[in-house]
Amino acid sequence: MQLTVLGSGTAVPVPDRFPAGYLVRNGDHRLMVDCGPGTLRRLAQAGVTPDALDAVLLTHYHTDHCADLAALLFALRSPDLPRSAPLRLYGAPGLKRLVALLTEAWPWLAPKGYELQLHEMLPGTFAAAGCEVTAVPIRHTAQSLGYRLRDGDAAVAFSGDADTCDELVELARGSDVFVCDCASPDGQKLDGHLTPRLAAEHAERAGAARLLLTHFYPVCDGHDLVAAAAAHFGGEVLAATDLMTLDCAGR
Repeated sequence: MQLTVLGSGTAVPVPDRFPAGYLVRNGDHRLMVDCGPGTLRRLAQAGVTPDALDAVLLTHYHTDHCADLAALLFALRSPDLPRSAPLRLYGAPGLKRLVALLTEAWPWLAPKGYELQLHEMLPGTFAAAGCEVTAVPIRHTAQSLGYRLRDGDAAVAFSGDADTCDELVELARGSDVFVCDCASPDGQKLDGHLTPRLAAEHAERAGAARLLLTHFYPVCDGHDLVAAAAAHFGGEVLAATDLMTLDCAGR
């Protein structure tokens, strides 16, 4: 598996970071985890067209994690992006209502030439885009899920937006890459989010190999988040940047 960061920022607009979104390439499969506003442009910059996507996993329904869902559905009606294979969308209960309301507001989002399959997920394991995917409830909103993707020996975990909870340790257990919320520096914690130390402590308990900090609010600027996390985590620590690509090789 190969991971590309499509958006390492938040709802606060900044020049160099789009809101949340990640691309996972797994053989011939292409999957997005979250699709915040602007991430379709990053997808194009990563060399992937929307019609190549097999699936989209949504961690929760805050706008900075799912606003480009409408843009994606509209783009797939273009004759320039012909599609016949189903597109599978996964999220917590509420996904069907979200898509229904978007389509009520913008009827031209309705699929044309392909089947849109909506899967409202409870915690558990399922198959998507060639991966074994495990959904774990995460402390942020009532509809927040973290996802763990495994293919063979390689595993990558996505916290989504997250606050402290034991479920994060379960999610990241033994992962090769743990993509984790790090919204603000230590000492400036935001409700519903993590800091470098908190992200690192969860990664250490989980025995993850690499910790990829992401979802940075502007308050993070000027702080050495990597050093702050590395003081509490024995593995490699990285700070996400848009279009960064990592191989998720198994240990």
